[in-house]
Amino acid sequence: MKRTFFTLVLLMFAVSAIGQQGNKRGPYLTNGVWDNWFISVGGGVNLYFSEYDNKMELQERLTPALDLSIGKWLTPTIGLRLQYAGMNAKGKVYYYPGDNAYISKDAPINQDGYLVEKFNVMNLHGDVMWNISNAISGYRPDRTWDLVPFAGLGWARSWNMKDWNPAKKSNNEIGLTVGLLNKIRLSEALDLNVELRHLIVNESFDFVARGSRWEGMSTASIGLSYKFPRRDFERYVKVEPADYTPYNNRISALEKQLAEKDANAKRIADELAAEKARKAQVVQPEPEYIVSPLAVFFQIGRADLTDKEIINLGYAADIIKKSGKKFKIQGSADKATGNARINQTLSERRANRVYDVLVNKFGVNPTQLEVIAKGDKDEPFGKPVLNRVVIVEN
Repeated sequence: MKRTFFTLVLLMFAVSAIGQQGNKRGPYLTNGVWDNWFISVGGGVNLYFSEYDNKMELQERLTPALDLSIGKWLTPTIGLRLQYAGMNAKGKVYYYPGDNAYISKDAPINQDGYLVEKFNVMNLHGDVMWNISNAISGYRPDRTWDLVPFAGLGWARSWNMKDWNPAKKSNNEIGLTVGLLNKIRLSEALDLNVELRHLIVNESFDFVARGSRWEGMSTASIGLSYKFPRRDFERYVKVEPADYTPYNNRISALEKQLAEKDANAKRIADELAAEKARKAQVVQPEPEYIVSPLAVFFQIGRADLTDKEIINLGYAADIIKKSGKKFKIQGSADKATGNARINQTLSERRANRVYDVLVNKFGVNPTQLEVIAKGDKDEPFGKPVLNRVVIVEN
């Protein structure tokens, strides 16, 4: 039976090497403390292995099993689990007077000296789980079947308060647990579990110390797992260094435009003053000041301005004050980083920073300015690094 169990485990490992299309491959961000938790419940059968159990028919040795588990996936491939497993065990023992075996009252001693032993078992163990499907074929949350081998240590206890021989009430051992969990996806929140597990304990676990040094109990169970939100893993995206060349060129072009417009405005003002002096009786129209849109760029996740950007705002402030027109200050953030709530707040901070410089540093009338924060809903340019911007325009 032991050989059959481990042969089945090796066979399932081989099947898990078959890949599926559309898989995500790591690395992945470390999840939060409350992410990727699950609880499981299952039931099945136990099969105990001791020195004389081969003297008993296999179907007569099967006893009920109960599994209760709670665990957490740390990454798509590595998880931790705490499991309670147990109920009953049953087998045969060669009885000597004075033995501490838990002998069934309703099973008389056979002519060959063998008796049926019954006792309760409990195994509380912590396991390290390895999702071999994700490790080999790539992470895929909608995969139908995942194979998860595991191993762990824990506290194994055997007892029976209704024993025939009351010389020893219980036995406590350190148990080694190995096994294979088959996860079959039923929905986003539910999995069907088919688990094969083997517990290795000291030979005296059944209160009879003879023969081989180690004994064990194999368990096959089926049950359900509920996965608490959040259930997915987020892939890490490396942030590339910002290329400032495009918007530095844009700033230089805007500075040149502002200088040209200032010179043109001065020339027009001089011409108007001369014409007014020549024709004092003629009322000349006031010069119209035209302000091109001004783009102020920010570092990722930041809302502070460099000295260079403040100088550019100073040029724009002079024209805004002279024009008397109303201007919009529109703040934006790139949706490639952060989330909608963070980006909305970040765009507000950026727009308010530009507003503060124009009003408090350069004396622009607040009634000429309207602050608009669009978060990452309206990306004005085609690249994330260019969408961390505030645009000033009328």
